[in-house]
Amino acid sequence: MCVYTTWRSEEILDRSHALQGERVELDRISGLLEKLAERHRVPGAQLAVYLDGELLEAVHGVTRTGRPDPVTPRSRFPYGSVSKIFTAALVMQLVEDGEIELDRPVADHLASHQIPHGHPMRSTTLRHLLSHTSGLVSDHEGAPLRSASLRRHFTSVLDTEWISTPGTAFSYSNTGYAVAAYVVEAVTGQDWWEAIESYLFGPTGLDLAFVHDARTPSARPDTVSGHAVHSATGHTEPVDFYVEPALTAAGGLAGSATDLVAFARAFMAADHAALDTEIADPEVLAEMGREVRAAEPFGLADGWCAGWGVFHADRTRWLGHDGTLDGGTCNVRLDPAGGAAVALTTNSTTGLAMWEDLVDELRNLGLHVGHYRQPRPASGTSLPDARFTGNYTNGELSVRITPDQAGAFRFNISNGLHGSLEAGPDLTFSVEAAEYGGLLLSGRFLRAPDSADTVELMQYNGRTLRRTDQATAA
Repeated sequence: MCVYTTWRSEEILDRSHALQGERVELDRISGLLEKLAERHRVPGAQLAVYLDGELLEAVHGVTRTGRPDPVTPRSRFPYGSVSKIFTAALVMQLVEDGEIELDRPVADHLASHQIPHGHPMRSTTLRHLLSHTSGLVSDHEGAPLRSASLRRHFTSVLDTEWISTPGTAFSYSNTGYAVAAYVVEAVTGQDWWEAIESYLFGPTGLDLAFVHDARTPSARPDTVSGHAVHSATGHTEPVDFYVEPALTAAGGLAGSATDLVAFARAFMAADHAALDTEIADPEVLAEMGREVRAAEPFGLADGWCAGWGVFHADRTRWLGHDGTLDGGTCNVRLDPAGGAAVALTTNSTTGLAMWEDLVDELRNLGLHVGHYRQPRPASGTSLPDARFTGNYTNGELSVRITPDQAGAFRFNISNGLHGSLEAGPDLTFSVEAAEYGGLLLSGRFLRAPDSADTVELMQYNGRTLRRTDQATAA
């Protein structure tokens, strides 16, 4: 393992980022990456911190276990869902150009596509799509998804069941970003890959890549390798990153932590700019950070905007996003008013727990980074009976809750994550995910409006799932 650290002073500020009466020195932060990576058995990672006109770049480890290639500040790590902030920024560029409007139905931009009268898509706007308030399912799979054609994917989306009426509730949706990408294609006349390169990557100088590029589908991505790491035993298994072609706009970009911080600085005052050119007019770009009232992302963040999530730290409002993809993780936060940004990339499933510890360590050093603390169930008894057991679905996402022989309850997701469920009388619950370093994830059950004894919905990790049937005892 190796660690490499650089500082770059940009000498644009004459004030200190003072918290609790002390200046936060970057040299106090530089040693955190190696310590935390070793604690969580992360093979490779990058940390970038921008603070008071200085940029810290720290790297640790190797791009793939069993190989000598060290991680550098320019190594590309898959961003997972953090890719969405770049797709949202591309949309904002088209808003500035007058090509599209955030609060106009997307059907108006897709005149060539026949959308049935009365269909929810006719009242769905780009703001709904970018803020996860469209009512679309989280992930829509099937043959169209495996195709690179966003038009085919959109056609199949029209046949899916909506979770809620557009603009009324939050439910995290990768599908919504695939639809937004299709709108980009329809407006620009370019495929999404070409559009984001020509509108965003090239002009700004961002050194990003695609996990899947539909133009060269057989090419291997220019990224580090992912790793499935058992937090208890340390057993590490390299895994290949994969994203469905139609969902590249939702989770298929890759780059460095430094690129993320450079992007984040575009949302600060002009003196903090790091890109070759501004992304869009500041007033237009600010829409990505304006909270949407219907967006209540329980279990995911404190609020949501048309692209960014909202994360509170004491009295400071940070913007940010988190992402995972197979064996990699990514986190980014920025304080637009205070001129601070933090980004962490890892090539390990245990990177999520590493981020939790990094936030705590930074707080101890005086930098209070915005972070959503997963709520624990209120004190009291666990689930009182089997009324809560059964299947809950959101598109292809499925959760099954079953009692075990010891009288406890098991939480099993179709993507393989599982654990023991702890719940309280307030209907909130938490699940400890052992395969992600003991990461605590939370959610809540929602009763049917006409029956206090009937559970109708589950909110988990920002997704809303409908109950479809009851499970039998294990």
